[in-house]
Amino acid sequence: MSKPKNKDEYRKEMAEAFARVLEEKGLSWKKEWRGSGGGAPHNAITKANYRGSNAFWLKLVSAMKGYNDPRWVTMVQIMDNDAKYHPKQKWHLKAGSKATYVEYWYPFDLKEKKALTWDQYKQEIQSGRREDEFRLSTRYTPVFNACDVEGMPELSIPDQTPGIEIDELVAKLSEGMGVPIYLDGGDEAYYSPYKDEIHLPTPGSFKNQYAFNATALHELSHSTGHPSRLNRIQGGFFGSSQYAYEELVAEMCSCFMGYGLEAEASSEHLDNHKAYVQSWIQAIREKPETLIKAIRDAQGAASFMDWKAGLISEKEYEAEKDKTFEVKIKDSRSRDDAR
Repeated sequence: MSKPKNKDEYRKEMAEAFARVLEEKGLSWKKEWRGSGGGAPHNAITKANYRGSNAFWLKLVSAMKGYNDPRWVTMVQIMDNDAKYHPKQKWHLKAGSKATYVEYWYPFDLKEKKALTWDQYKQEIQSGRREDEFRLSTRYTPVFNACDVEGMPELSIPDQTPGIEIDELVAKLSEGMGVPIYLDGGDEAYYSPYKDEIHLPTPGSFKNQYAFNATALHELSHSTGHPSRLNRIQGGFFGSSQYAYEELVAEMCSCFMGYGLEAEASSEHLDNHKAYVQSWIQAIREKPETLIKAIRDAQGAASFMDWKAGLISEKEYEAEKDKTFEVKIKDSRSRDDAR
């Protein structure tokens, strides 16, 4: 990917790449997503996780290129001319390696003619300045996967979600979100927005416990859209664009939730959702913003579920929500809180 000229070009390329993967892999893209690096994409030096569309894009690139390392670095960090980042190590970019670009949004002060951090912007607004005194700006930064950097230490893999098993996670989510799970769905698994409850087949109907819990996570992802929670539009009939969009959000949310969990959807679950793929491809190609909006909704749902499962505190959740949703300056809907 060459450096994008603007937001539209960047997102169009991301959308087209995902549409091609859907055409080639159907819903099995989720298995490759889990296999490519496992953990959340993050900067190898700062340890900060990428979020939103950047996290999605880096995982998608990893799946397409076969990267098995979630670490990414900038050229400045690789060269480390001041010996600040890895003073006792020499890193070298492999010949022929190509950059992947990540998107950064930031407020620009029209009066002072300078870029601000989001914290500085909030302080300015709290001090009485008007939102129309600022505009959103963006820049694109090239990053490289650790697989393309010689001299980096081997990836250290910590214990995955210590102290919690996926079945315990599902139980905590059901209780924390106030969404009962009934094992009376026969051969169907579904979330009822009207009753705000989940119906699943018995665990014995699935190939293994992980398949059962992965399906439960998918349905719990749907329940985050209830009016008492994140209030997404739900209730579209099967085959409608609204229904397919909500399925895309739930699939992505379960991906974000699955970074540290050993779970993947059952083959039956994937087969049951093949009907959505073509509608996703068409919508994404016609309007790339559809993909960006779905990523944003899925990231918000995953953060909400992390809180309700007790994986993060309410304060941490509010901070995450604040980063993603509370910016209200002009064109803020385009901001994806990328790191």
